[in-house]
Amino acid sequence: MDPVIVLVLTFVVFLLIGVPVAVSIGLAAVLSMLVANFPASYLVQTAYSAVDEFTIIAVPMFILAGVLMEKGGLTERLINFARGIVGSAPGGLATVTIVACTFFAAISGSGPATTAAIGSIMIPAMLRDGYGRDFSAAISASAGGIGVVIPPSIPMIIYGITAGTSISGLFLAGVIPGLMLAVALWMVSVVISKRNGWVSNSNMSRSARGIGAAAWDAKWALFAPVIILGGIYGGVFTVTEASVVAVLYALLTGVVIFRKITFNVLFDALIYTVRITGTVLLVLVTGRIVGRLLTIYQIPQMVSDFLLTSVSSPTVLILLILLLLIFIGMWMETLTQIIILTPLLLPVAMGVGMHPIQFGIVFVIACEIGYSTPPLGVNLFVAAEIGDTTMERISKASVPFLAAEASVMTLVAFVPELTLWLPRLLGFIG
Repeated sequence: MDPVIVLVLTFVVFLLIGVPVAVSIGLAAVLSMLVANFPASYLVQTAYSAVDEFTIIAVPMFILAGVLMEKGGLTERLINFARGIVGSAPGGLATVTIVACTFFAAISGSGPATTAAIGSIMIPAMLRDGYGRDFSAAISASAGGIGVVIPPSIPMIIYGITAGTSISGLFLAGVIPGLMLAVALWMVSVVISKRNGWVSNSNMSRSARGIGAAAWDAKWALFAPVIILGGIYGGVFTVTEASVVAVLYALLTGVVIFRKITFNVLFDALIYTVRITGTVLLVLVTGRIVGRLLTIYQIPQMVSDFLLTSVSSPTVLILLILLLLIFIGMWMETLTQIIILTPLLLPVAMGVGMHPIQFGIVFVIACEIGYSTPPLGVNLFVAAEIGDTTMERISKASVPFLAAEASVMTLVAFVPELTLWLPRLLGFIG
């Protein structure tokens, strides 16, 4: 039997019977290799090479840094700073949520972590001010997704490793699209808030003194992305070293300055980090094996040749790629789809003139949309739990925000300079 057919069929069968995605990938790859008479040593060598990457250290370190900064008191200060900027404008607390998520995204690198950290504070606050329950949860879930587009970003790290492209360049490329997403969500939230008469009861005015006081109180939180991103782009340390610096900074502020991180808090944070990292590494290993098999069987080349020859219009092909990414994001976990689809779709995207970094940002935005689309929308589950609402109701309330995010993704896909201008300006690409 053809090894490619075995790979595809067994993967689908395992998924249908409820086997976890990462395990399904690994079992399908092993069976395909057995049919193709590959030596067992090749499996071991490929698995080892998947985790024998210095850059991978950044994944657990950024996860740990995000958890420690949340537990250490930085999240609350970021929200107070956002309140100082917004004041009592229409839809003010929704805007605070978006601004706070944008700042926290520059620390955590994770969509669900951003949703949980900001949503746990902002959803109850919006409910107290009379905002709709479903709207409050939906805006928290959507804004939390910015965490994977604003650098640093764990999905960008995984894409950079998989595609063999500059992670620092990807981080820079995500800045403008991330801000565009924040603005798009803000515009939608203001329109909805005005239509429903939702105005924050905050007595904070947007005066220079008020903003200055809030900024001073949040100085340690605001200084975190300056150190992390400034160090990377200033050439002081690499992305991996920056992740370690982020952990040290989180410990410094949480233990010495705010004194909120105890031994028990640190222990729980380490347990959480190990659990999440173990899942990531399992996906990386199984994904690398499948990626090698696909390359050997020349599947990416066949997919690329088929699409490029059957679809004559580059515009139509790009739109098909965007629709495919959004659809698969509804069903597949973020890191898994990056590892599986990058080898398949990157050659197609490059065939129609997209730069690998540009495609990476488009892919990550699609992943962000996937965080807020059922049935696998992780952010929706987190926000629905905090807001005490149902998946059906929060999914319906998320539709306007998803439309705004899809519009930004389409714009980024067709306007290369939105992603390539900053990396090119600082010399990360030619």
